[in-house]
Amino acid sequence: MAKDTPNPQHLTLRFKKHKTTILLFVSPRDTIDSIKQKLLDTIKATGVSQINGDPLPSKSEDLMFGVLIDKNDPSQGWVGLEIPEVEDDAGKRGNTKNSVLNKTPLGAGLKDGSVLAFKFRGVESSGDGMDIDDGHWDVIMPSFDDEDGAQ
Repeated sequence: MAKDTPNPQHLTLRFKKHKTTILLFVSPRDTIDSIKQKLLDTIKATGVSQINGDPLPSKSEDLMFGVLIDKNDPSQGWVGLEIPEVEDDAGKRGNTKNSVLNKTPLGAGLKDGSVLAFKFRGVESSGDGMDIDDGHWDVIMPSFDDEDGAQ
């Protein structure tokens, strides 16, 4: 795996699944697909074979990313970071209003320190070979409530 030379333009992204958080240093020009591969390589380099009972996928295409619905209120949940292709009235391909406009972190609106959830495609199956995406993201955010043991 090639090492990037750090520079001030690089971003540190936080990837979360269950209680696991992985910090990944990426270039703003990296594609989302290359970031998925870096994340999978990083997890595998630690010797982990599963996270919270979900086995690691063999291909980076089986990783899905999610972003917070409201960055100031994580309790509102996550929405998938996808690039849907739709046909507009003129028959040209385009992106819907709320989609990622291109395939880079900057195009996705990510900044240094952004938090992304990740999950593995194909962990749940409907039994007929089709993947089920119920919109659930297995992320546990830390809580700093007074009732959690503070004196």
